[in-house]
Amino acid sequence: MAVLAMPLPVEYQAVLGLLPDHQFTERTVRGTVFKTTEFQGRHGVWTLALTMTGRNNEAAAAAVERAVAEFEPQVVLLVGVAGGRRDSRVGDVIAATEVYGYESGQDTDEAYLTRIKTLQSTHRLAEQAHQVAIEGAWLDRIGAGERPRVHHRPIAAGSKVITGVDSGTAALIDRHCGDAQGIDMEGFGALAAAWRTGGMDAMVVRGVSDLLSDKTKAADEDRQPRAARHAGAFALALLERLDPREEPGRGDAEAGGTTYIGAMGQGAVATIAAFGDRAHGTIHLNQAPSEK
Repeated sequence: MAVLAMPLPVEYQAVLGLLPDHQFTERTVRGTVFKTTEFQGRHGVWTLALTMTGRNNEAAAAAVERAVAEFEPQVVLLVGVAGGRRDSRVGDVIAATEVYGYESGQDTDEAYLTRIKTLQSTHRLAEQAHQVAIEGAWLDRIGAGERPRVHHRPIAAGSKVITGVDSGTAALIDRHCGDAQGIDMEGFGALAAAWRTGGMDAMVVRGVSDLLSDKTKAADEDRQPRAARHAGAFALALLERLDPREEPGRGDAEAGGTTYIGAMGQGAVATIAAFGDRAHGTIHLNQAPSEK
């Protein structure tokens, strides 16, 4: 089971547009609407749930918590758009290695002291995201001529819409989150909900829709659908690489339940029986009595 969570309608519509031949079933959980379908991966079929979280970290955290409680997913991906930093270009994808919650701090009479929180994406998804970028097959989902880059770097998440590179918040991020490739408003909340629940892989995938200083409503209308489509295409390719039979945080050998059978000693006999995925059998060793 996997959950793709999109904060904004434009992001939600972009992911739905990448699944044109899929039949969806709608389910409402405490007011939050989920659309579920089946998604064919390389190693099996995923049950996939899509939901729109709403804007900001708190709303994203609440939606992810509801998704986890209802579906108990193996994978949670927050997918959408972000403002780009550093060498980002509009249309690039950020597969976030970490998310910085940059707004935590202490405001004193002398100065504002930051207490930035950091949450990491799970190792399995970070590794698989590199492979998706190297293979490049995800580009087939976004159409000819598009060749966005993929950045494996942190993002910074807070409640502010930042529309200037010289703003106070931009300066704070420059000082304390200098390696962040992008800025969003929901990544920390979504990842925090997944981490606190535990037992799943989680990552934030963002498409760059602006470079902070060039953000306008007119530009958003053109760039956000494109950036959201890129992020959605990458997220689906990432999910496609994963094995739905594999337990989060474990390798193939562990998830597959490799079994060793053996018996030692003169006349020893080993018997074992197990049925179904991850089934466990018991070995009984019978030692024949030695001849006198």
